Amino acid sequence: MWLVPEGFVRALDVFEAVLAAAPADRWLSPSPCEGWAAVDVAGHVTAGLLVVEMRAAGRPLPEDDPDWREVAGADPLGSWRQVRARMMAELTPEALARPVRLALGLEMTLCEWLEGYPLELLVHAWDLAEATGQSVAFDADLVGPALATARQMAPAGREAGMLGPEASVSEDADDQVRLLALFGRSPAGA
Repeated sequence: MWLVPEGFVRALDVFEAVLAAAPADRWLSPSPCEGWAAVDVAGHVTAGLLVVEMRAAGRPLPEDDPDWREVAGADPLGSWRQVRARMMAELTPEALARPVRLALGLEMTLCEWLEGYPLELLVHAWDLAEATGQSVAFDADLVGPALATARQMAPAGREAGMLGPEASVSEDADDQVRLLALFGRSPAGA
């Protein structure tokens, strides 16, 4: 029996907590993602859940990325919660066992893909927190596996032009700082 990975659900909760605490007057604040405001980060991550939902339902993915701000809408938290609920309803055991083809020619089950998905959610939770004047600390048992996934995928992502250069970190940097630095972020403690 295939079950939704616990780390995926916990990372969804981390992102949602940051989203829920975002001050209404900070949606247009710049984020660490070059050229993106907080609302763009919220829309991008919500659109990612739409992709998970489509893959789970066996529907084809759209050719082009949606407009992040349109996905976030006037109520980014409400949009997120609506999409999250629909996505979770699609994550049946049958859907989780379905093979999916990913970028860079990778193929794995939907469940295996979701096991690595906390990486996306955690990095962008930090981006959103930075943009909205919050701080976020990840649980070690979430950030450790995300860092392992990041170390595996970062070289291919850089080669494909999907990631910028890694930020430097101090020798005593913790796993959260190391994770963020792999994606070019320079958090405190770097």
